[in-house]
Amino acid sequence: MQYRLKDLLRPEHILLNLDASSAREAIDQTVAALVRTGHAEPAFAEDVWQREQVFPTGLPTQPLATALPHADPEHVRQTAVAISTLKAPVRFGQMGTDGSIGLDVHILFLLAIKEREKQVELIQEVVGLLQSPGLLEQLMSAQSPERALQVLHRALNATSAP
Repeated sequence: MQYRLKDLLRPEHILLNLDASSAREAIDQTVAALVRTGHAEPAFAEDVWQREQVFPTGLPTQPLATALPHADPEHVRQTAVAISTLKAPVRFGQMGTDGSIGLDVHILFLLAIKEREKQVELIQEVVGLLQSPGLLEQLMSAQSPERALQVLHRALNATSAP
């Protein structure tokens, strides 16, 4: 089965202006949205955090840093993506480093992927989306999950246009 990011986005998995004081807290609260809808088990939050310690997922996207936390599928029930915009940035290690380079992350794209072999493909699609002009600022200013979803769909349609 091939996943398309736009098919995995749901308003109940979009958390706006999340009040988190650490990367761990941001991950826990974001995973909780997936647990509430039955897409992940509570243990998935610990899996994501443990992986983040070894393989950081912060990206120096411009103008706002983002993170793509994810983990192996052991505690994923159904593939989904949860997105959180943060009231104040939290520190994540930069992807491709040992975590010693920190980034003040404003937006999380948390990936719960049931089929391990689909991870790279979906991560690449998200990274492509993050290059969309104005996307990050529009997500940060969205007043509702539905509005954030409209912003995401518009950007995805623009990136997939010929």
